[in-house]
Amino acid sequence: MKLVHYINFFLIFVFLIAICVIEENLVSTSLESVQNQCCKIENYLVEKDSLKQTELVLMVDNLEFTWTEQESKLCYLVNHASVKEIGYEVSHLKGYIENDDIDAFKVALQAIIFYSHSYLHFMGANFHNIL
Repeated sequence: MKLVHYINFFLIFVFLIAICVIEENLVSTSLESVQNQCCKIENYLVEKDSLKQTELVLMVDNLEFTWTEQESKLCYLVNHASVKEIGYEVSHLKGYIENDDIDAFKVALQAIIFYSHSYLHFMGANFHNIL
């Protein structure tokens, strides 16, 4: 009878570890995807002196679509208030393109990169989540 309890405990423990690993994978891939897209936009801006470029608008649209898709997944795993700053900054990017404010655009990109990089460190699985 005790063996059944040990087996059940072991299965529950393995199940919790699997959930934490899946959570870590989803959070990491989502934030890294956003971070990589921001870096591509930043590299594209090195050569340009104006934001009113079709390719840049498409890159920002792609970033916004990716973030909206990833944010809906992340809301199931983490507190929505923890990731809302990225959404705010992504929404501001289009306004900066419309106003051709390249300095504010670069600051918003850096903020998105900073938030996604810092969130990678404290979101996801750890031993405390399992316990």
